[in-house]
Amino acid sequence: MPKLSPHLKGLTGQPSFQIFARARELEKQGRSVRHFELGDPDIDTPQEITDAAIRSLQSGNTHYTPARGQQDFLEAVQATTSLSRGFRPDIDQLTVTTGANAAIFYTIRAICEPGGEILLPNPYFPTYLSAATLAGAVPVLYDLEPANNFSPNLSTIKSLINPRTRAVLINSPSNPLGTVWSPMEIQSIYDIALENDLYLISDEVYARMIYCANSSFSSPATLDECKERVILINSFSKTFAMTGWRIGVAIAPCDVSERITLINSSVAACVPGFIQDAARAALGVPPDVTEKIYSTFRQRQIKLAQELTASGFFDCQIPQGSMYIFPLIKNAHSNSEDFAFHLLESAGIACTPGSYFGSRGEGYLRFSCAGEDSDVVGLSELIKEAANSHFTIAA
Repeated sequence: MPKLSPHLKGLTGQPSFQIFARARELEKQGRSVRHFELGDPDIDTPQEITDAAIRSLQSGNTHYTPARGQQDFLEAVQATTSLSRGFRPDIDQLTVTTGANAAIFYTIRAICEPGGEILLPNPYFPTYLSAATLAGAVPVLYDLEPANNFSPNLSTIKSLINPRTRAVLINSPSNPLGTVWSPMEIQSIYDIALENDLYLISDEVYARMIYCANSSFSSPATLDECKERVILINSFSKTFAMTGWRIGVAIAPCDVSERITLINSSVAACVPGFIQDAARAALGVPPDVTEKIYSTFRQRQIKLAQELTASGFFDCQIPQGSMYIFPLIKNAHSNSEDFAFHLLESAGIACTPGSYFGSRGEGYLRFSCAGEDSDVVGLSELIKEAANSHFTIAA
């Protein structure tokens, strides 16, 4: 038998899809499942966006496009970035990718040699760990402290930096936490990157999903306009309910962007033109279209937090942003994976163990608010019935 590469040993991908696969198996057996495991909105892509793709297909835009991206779409990204971040990136700073996941992998591969280290938050979005591993980099985790609302400990981050460190990655608003870094925290992490001559990768997929009046989005990209060390990663998946379209953008210093584009051309060739046309239309939809999407997620967050709290098994805070809730299992005699799988098998409640997002996620569960409103109704009673039969709450 030919041997496989040992390079992928331990690679987990996105474990939430394992929960999703098991949930689908249960549904095939006739079981009813409430889906809280994936960040895949039940809301369809706005019609204006779909119509733009149809027109593009009908006009024959089905051929190769430039690896960097279509000129008209890149110009639309320039204009949108100018409005949202306060600077207009050069075309040579942009690369269109098949989603943010690809952009993250390409970026790490472009800036890290084998053995180079990248600092990742803990808890983290699982793609970060997988992308670093695939790129041959060494992931080094900096803890986000639960006792301090999962805020970054800057002293800890500084202590992890050594001559092999190449980059720090941040994610605000966070998946899975929903926390939003303050402008002071963003400035501080940028200063650390500057002092140590590191790249700063900023995953800003949930930038438009901030709901608290006392929280505002802050991007390190505004500090150097992505010309020297900041690399901005964004996606259309959640912002415009376009998860299946697979399109994202990386904004980076020109030399980094050139490498990202080279990897993109080698791996994916290009993003289909009709998808770029749809994404260009997305950037032009009226604000009320996207605000309706975000409002739906927020209302579900609030209702879901109420149901989880009412169950008696969780300490639950309504997050500042994103489309998730990350409740603490209240003194339960169970790890997060056991708890999550028991809820799935016994009550048809599909959620993701916090441990899938790193060691700092143990003791928590992640619930996505992307599913149907009806899934939230009566959830507390289902949890009580399932959990009381298997777990006890410590006094």
